[in-house]
Amino acid sequence: MTTKNKWHKTVADNQLKEGAPLGARAGTRAVFLTRVEGRICAMGGKCSHYGGPLEKGRLRDHTITCPWHTARFDVRSGQVQAPPALDDLAGYETKVEGGAVYVRKIRAEVPSVPRGNDDRTVLILGAGAGGLNAALALRKIGFAGRVLMATAEAELPYDRPALSKGFMAGDTSRDELSLEPEAVYRHLGIEILKEHRATGVDRQKKAVAFSNRRRLHYDKLLLATGGTPRKPEIKGTRLSGFFVLRSLRDADAIAAALSRAKTVAVIGGSFLGLEVAASLRSRGLDVHVIAPDPVLMARVFGAEIGAFIRRRHEKSGIVFHLERTTREISGRKKVNGVVLSDGSRIAAQVVIAGVGVVPATGYLETSGLLDKGVVPVDARFQTVDPDIFAVGDIALVPDPLTGEARRVEHWVEAERQGRHAALGLAGIQEAYREIPFFWTNQGDVSIKYAGYASSFDRVAFRGDLEAEKVLIGYYREGALRAVAGLGRTKEFLAVIEIIKAGTGIPLSRFEDPRAELV
Repeated sequence: MTTKNKWHKTVADNQLKEGAPLGARAGTRAVFLTRVEGRICAMGGKCSHYGGPLEKGRLRDHTITCPWHTARFDVRSGQVQAPPALDDLAGYETKVEGGAVYVRKIRAEVPSVPRGNDDRTVLILGAGAGGLNAALALRKIGFAGRVLMATAEAELPYDRPALSKGFMAGDTSRDELSLEPEAVYRHLGIEILKEHRATGVDRQKKAVAFSNRRRLHYDKLLLATGGTPRKPEIKGTRLSGFFVLRSLRDADAIAAALSRAKTVAVIGGSFLGLEVAASLRSRGLDVHVIAPDPVLMARVFGAEIGAFIRRRHEKSGIVFHLERTTREISGRKKVNGVVLSDGSRIAAQVVIAGVGVVPATGYLETSGLLDKGVVPVDARFQTVDPDIFAVGDIALVPDPLTGEARRVEHWVEAERQGRHAALGLAGIQEAYREIPFFWTNQGDVSIKYAGYASSFDRVAFRGDLEAEKVLIGYYREGALRAVAGLGRTKEFLAVIEIIKAGTGIPLSRFEDPRAELV
């Protein structure tokens, strides 16, 4: 059924080529059009994640991939196929008159609990990337039972990656962090229990105990509790002005402390630490970064990219203290500086540690589900207990290409795992075939990365790094394992498909600027 919206003239019919994306306007709205198998398809033109322009994405078969963060949509319906987007896009009906394509918006249906009688309960521990996507996906695939999500936090699910980026820079408001309005959870019958920290899992009784002494029973259980920030084992971490950043509560506390600060010291050269450093520098604060490695992020990106990242941060005014560690945080009741391993001292009013996370699995110590602090799962995210699944930071997952066990601490990976785990929770047998993807904003440079290269023996370049128009291929034993991209978006998206297919790109072709990659 359609609304009474008028038809909007968009483009000439002969402009729409088979399998080619095209952007247009329908009144004030951006729309995406294409022709698939002779049929004209139209939907909202901006990705429902961060508003990426879909006409600049990669279209293959019935799927458009967003150029910004690789969310995928079905162009025939506007439905999300893969996060980080959560919401479907508006659909449009089309007609051709006088050689022009007209579109009219289709009235969206209000989301609701699927019909049917189902007395099963799916309990989800954690309301982050994995937990939220699992809950939403359960409803989308028609699960009509009870969906219960328990989170240790006091907030509804929010956009955690934005904490170290836009929120810390002061560009993103607290309200903008919310992933879905509360009404969506209500309409979908997704119950969210806040301030419920799990303390144990009783597999025999199929029950979870919480720190508030409550016990919840389940038929199926999803473990999606994420990670806990590491604290450096040094003197001074109890002083006012020392912080780690993981939660919105942490971010609020840091933001409050910044109003009284001139200089911030960041301990660690991690993705999060460097994103925080860049965000705070953009606010005009003096920022110092202390890291033990001679080159930033060389293990992930290689030495040349690491050196490039450092140069770009230094250009903005960030000061690096590499090949040094923090001996102690100084101050009486409040932080007044840090003392480094070489005896030098940096005066600072705020210190933020970004030295990684550990899987939040303490509540599973007696469950029989752990192996060396993490939860091994199969290709459907099922644990050794057929009624318990695990995703995200705590899950050790078989790589679909190599079979190598992998654990990736990135938001989009957890989102896609959670969405797929919903199939297993609902009894649908299907193996996971996604490869990891993440993006990082290093100051004014955005770097995207896809694939899994736990190690690599060759880094290949295609393009101009300094001009930020380059693809970087990570090879091991002659096989392309991962790709990073600055610009060259359509090539980057095409390489993702090649890696997923397992067909590969020979090193010589990747490095040859005259050779086509696809």
